[in-house]
Amino acid sequence: MTKERSLTANLKEAESFLKIFPRSPVQVSNPSAWQGIFLAHHRQPAWEMPENRLSQHILSINLGSASKIERVIDGRLQREQFLPGNIAVYPANIDYILRWERESEFLLLGIEPTLLTQIANEVLGKDTIELLPLLSTPDPLIHSMALALKAELEFSQIGGRLYVENIAQTLALHLLRNYSVASQAVVPPTSHGLPKHKLQQATDYINDYLDRDLSLGDLAALVQMSPFYFARLFKQSTGLAPHQFVIRCRVERAKELLLHSSLGIADIAAEVGFANQSHLNRHFKRIVGVTPHVVISDRKNLPNTART
Repeated sequence: MTKERSLTANLKEAESFLKIFPRSPVQVSNPSAWQGIFLAHHRQPAWEMPENRLSQHILSINLGSASKIERVIDGRLQREQFLPGNIAVYPANIDYILRWERESEFLLLGIEPTLLTQIANEVLGKDTIELLPLLSTPDPLIHSMALALKAELEFSQIGGRLYVENIAQTLALHLLRNYSVASQAVVPPTSHGLPKHKLQQATDYINDYLDRDLSLGDLAALVQMSPFYFARLFKQSTGLAPHQFVIRCRVERAKELLLHSSLGIADIAAEVGFANQSHLNRHFKRIVGVTPHVVISDRKNLPNTART
């Protein structure tokens, strides 16, 4: 007798959630806004998930209390306590059945196989990559990246696109290093940073278009590099990830406008690409050491910008 084919679940599509979960997610990222990665925040009752095959590599991050999990993967039964903060790894294109015994809160962090393959090709020279399934393991880096994406989902701000793309690149490399059959491979060192003319191109573009929602792909294309290598070399050249550099440039431009223009703080925030005045205040205080209001009221005593 022929085995019934399992469901194919593309969790970037809203209708796929209700094929395998009893409830829709509390919140989910917009697939048109985030490239190569997505996040969904779930609160689900005790449930047995029908057999399904995922279109993306999925990481589950437990936000609640410990829960006993049973997983049938390619016909093999696994049991584990899914501890608070732990992650589970569900590679794409493998058949799963999943059961949990109590109400659970978790994040599903998905990464497109095409992104992982692209970076595996650039870093390892491999055209195919295999992730290893894991049911419950601590991983502070993935946990912190997932929470950062959750915060971005809840408080979406200008510059979020570049921030999310940077996390996606970091996550892909972390998965290759720690959860793939190629995890022992050495990532080739890149010690020289960007060529000076390419760095100048990128920084000029950033400063010319601070009010835009800049993307890693746009910056990489400008200097004819892949997003992965551009992000690595840019950080080696500047000491900052691209999204951190953009925030610093926005703060510096805001400081100039506070000192030399009559614009109000809210107008300056919009002019330099911050989502709102509160967003500007937070980053300005962190980098400069005082709030924009202090600069306006006491322009003569502005402290030097501190490094983040």
